[in-house]
Formats: sequence, structure tokens, C-alpha cells
Amino acid sequence: MKPCVVKQYITEALFRLMKEKDYRAIRISELVKTAGVCRASFYRNYLTLEDIIDEYYKTTFDDIYAKYPMEEHNIQTVVNQVFCEIKEKQQEFSLLNKQGLLNRMDKYLYEGTLSQINHLNVLNNRYQPHFFAGASSSLIKAWIAYGFEESEEEMAQIFFRSLKGYL
Repeated sequence: MKPCVVKQYITEALFRLMKEKDYRAIRISELVKTAGVCRASFYRNYLTLEDIIDEYYKTTFDDIYAKYPMEEHNIQTVVNQVFCEIKEKQQEFSLLNKQGLLNRMDKYLYEGTLSQINHLNVLNNRYQPHFFAGASSSLIKAWIAYGFEESEEEMAQIFFRSLKGYL
């Protein structure tokens, strides 16, 4: 079996198990049985369950930022699309929040956002990209924690209203 397929099966199995029980109670033996892969396949790809979560976040945000590279002329479109992409994974993000794993997202969301902002070179000083990347990460985490109550469009509007006067 190809490594990418094994990783997909393992990730899907972890999310299935997290629906039923606390993340910290999941054992590797239970995970590989649910995934239909051998224990060696798990350890060829991961060392811990946290590695699966980290890769999920990294892949999710790498994919989003690769699909929607930000340029000066499309900032609003990209921000809207980021919220749409996150909303499409509402079930997974809600489950990660319920399991107390949302903070693991910070690194990947922050770094991806920082990279997008830095290449634009539109802000006033070297600290503003960090401010906006941190604010973006916090806003998205809050939206997830509040159960995606607002639509993607409303969140993009909230984001831009919050930035008014900074750009």
C-alpha cells in the first residue's frame, strides 16, 4: 500500500475513533485495527497520535495556501476562500476542538498566514505581519470554538472590519 493511502486510512480512523472516545484513550493497536493497516505501517509514518494531528493541520493549510496564493488584487477573495475551505472541514475541526486539539493548529495556520502576508510587502513595519497572522489564527480558532455560528462570508466581513485602518 502506498504511504499516502496508509496515512489517509490512519487519519480517517483516528477521526472515527475520536467521535467515540477521548483522544488520550485511543491506543495505537486500536487505531491500526480501525484503519486496516499493520502496526509497522503506523510507525513507518508516525511516532505518536499527535503527529497525525499535526500532519492533518499542515496538509490542510498547505493545500489552502497553495490553492489560493494571495496577491494585492485578490486579498478579499483569498480570505473568503480560506473561511470556505475551513467550513468544508467543519466536522473535523469541530471534533479537534472538542478533543482539545485546536491549539495544535496555531503553528500551521500562523506560519501559512505569515508567509502569505510577508510576500505582499504591503504593511507598515516588520511587526504587522506577525500581528495579523496571530489575529487571523485567533479569529479562526474562535469561529471553530463558537461552532461555526457565522457564515464564511460573515467571518470574512468580521476579519476585514477588524483590519480597517491597518492596510
